[in-house]
Amino acid sequence: MSDSATVERMPGAGLWLLARCRAVQLRNLVDQHLRGAPGRTFFVLVLLVLIWAALYLLLAQILKHVHSWGLVGVVADQHLFVHFFLVLAVMLTFSNAILTFGSLYGREEAGFLLGMPLRAREVVVVKWFEGIALSSWSFLLLGVPLMLAIAHSTPVQWYYYPLFLGHFLGFVAIPACLGLLAAWTVAMWAPRRPLTIVIATGCLVILTAIYWLSNISDSALKSEEWLQVVFKQIGIVKQPLLPSTWTAKGIVSAMRQDVGQSLFYLLVVLGNGAFLSWLTVNILGRSWPEAYSRAQRGRLQPTIRRGWFTKVVCWGLFFYLPKKLWLAMLKDLRGFARDARQWSQMLIMFGLLVIYVLNLRRMPVDLDNPQFKGLVAFLNLTTVSLILATFTSRFVYPLLSLESQQLWLIELLPIRRSTLLFVKFLFALTVTGLSACAVMGLAVKMLELPTAYAWMNVSICLGICVGLSGLSIGLGARFPVLNNRNPARIASGFGGTLNLIVSMVFVSLEMAGVGWLTFNEMSKSFMFSKALSPGGWLMVAGLLSVSMLVGAGALWIGARHFERLET
Repeated sequence: MSDSATVERMPGAGLWLLARCRAVQLRNLVDQHLRGAPGRTFFVLVLLVLIWAALYLLLAQILKHVHSWGLVGVVADQHLFVHFFLVLAVMLTFSNAILTFGSLYGREEAGFLLGMPLRAREVVVVKWFEGIALSSWSFLLLGVPLMLAIAHSTPVQWYYYPLFLGHFLGFVAIPACLGLLAAWTVAMWAPRRPLTIVIATGCLVILTAIYWLSNISDSALKSEEWLQVVFKQIGIVKQPLLPSTWTAKGIVSAMRQDVGQSLFYLLVVLGNGAFLSWLTVNILGRSWPEAYSRAQRGRLQPTIRRGWFTKVVCWGLFFYLPKKLWLAMLKDLRGFARDARQWSQMLIMFGLLVIYVLNLRRMPVDLDNPQFKGLVAFLNLTTVSLILATFTSRFVYPLLSLESQQLWLIELLPIRRSTLLFVKFLFALTVTGLSACAVMGLAVKMLELPTAYAWMNVSICLGICVGLSGLSIGLGARFPVLNNRNPARIASGFGGTLNLIVSMVFVSLEMAGVGWLTFNEMSKSFMFSKALSPGGWLMVAGLLSVSMLVGAGALWIGARHFERLET
């Protein structure tokens, strides 16, 4: 009996068939990685363990410090989780919406699945599971260390661990469904303007968050005032009908060894998640063909765009470039704007950093202590640098490989290949530099660092942008992947893995220098001086020189190979 006949006769057979196909694909992918690049796989696992360990140590120290503040420790636990899961819900909804719109309403796989004898509900269920897995794994990377850090700082029983995982996994189904419904809404009623809808929604969320944070940004020094401000703040987000509140209460109940209440909230989360999942699958299953048709019709009849906005932005940022290089830069800028995977993930990462920075003065720690202020400034710079290393390895490194597939067309341009590398470098440096320096500038302002230390942090952050951009472009030109149009696969190849390792080593060396500089400047007086010592400025100059040499050296190596490349 054929598979198509089985699908038609047995309910759920299509779901089983799709799940089996995905499992085979996953098995083949793992086997390919283990056989083709065992060293890279081992390095990724080691890096994952190191990230888990670092997050665990950091979260454990923060929770220990919070619990040492008697008044703060009483009210902090539940409200900390309320805010965490609320932000988590927003990020998961946004991520699932982007993933679902591409998989259910894209041109390639969705059309193929619609042509197969499969029920629409079964396809939607599989895509729902895929969206949860793809969008939630990174948050599990944070959830496991958080679970262990809580257990380290609070005495818990054995049942705390399954309850925590149950609450965490049950919660992610709700924002996943909201993401599917958001993508379906865009496909049904805004197929010609999906990017506009996403940008408008993102801006609205960001403006709302900034307005809310501006109203609560005044720090209260007295404990009574602090408590009043906290209760006023959490009254907005601690709503009894929000799933984030249920999950937070359930986890806190498990921490306090109240199994009955924790199970109650777990059943509430699972029940609402199951109902919302059933409702989402039925809505999308009934209208998936129509929504796909509307999305494709919107693409076939696009609105005419003059591109004036990208021209204005390109002119404002790169007005100093000659006309030929400016046009090449405009092409890269428009490609970046059209690829929602790049700017959306960057927006998510730096959006979270901005929210964190705006709340620095509200952290339940003594930021008036110069030692702790210096530690927080160092951790801020380290976090931004690691995010930049990940972003450049994932999105900047594949740029030259994608360009090399049309190398014959590039040869018609009146510019040399090495000049093209320089244009790519300027583009990457501008995107990363503006984003990172804006976050660092806001961070040093919120910390009220002395002027010398503020300029030191911002300048070193800019130097790291130079080094990482040069590494990604240079190594991308030295190890191009000519037969692959998937940026993710290009970034996960040998050259991409090498670039990630070198970028991490470079960031580690820079951060070691910054740590030594900060400790050396504060070792005598344990306070910030008004200006850096001559040895301190010499160290800053050395760190910036290393960044310049790393970036320039990588570009030189890449340019030599790219000039001789034949396709």
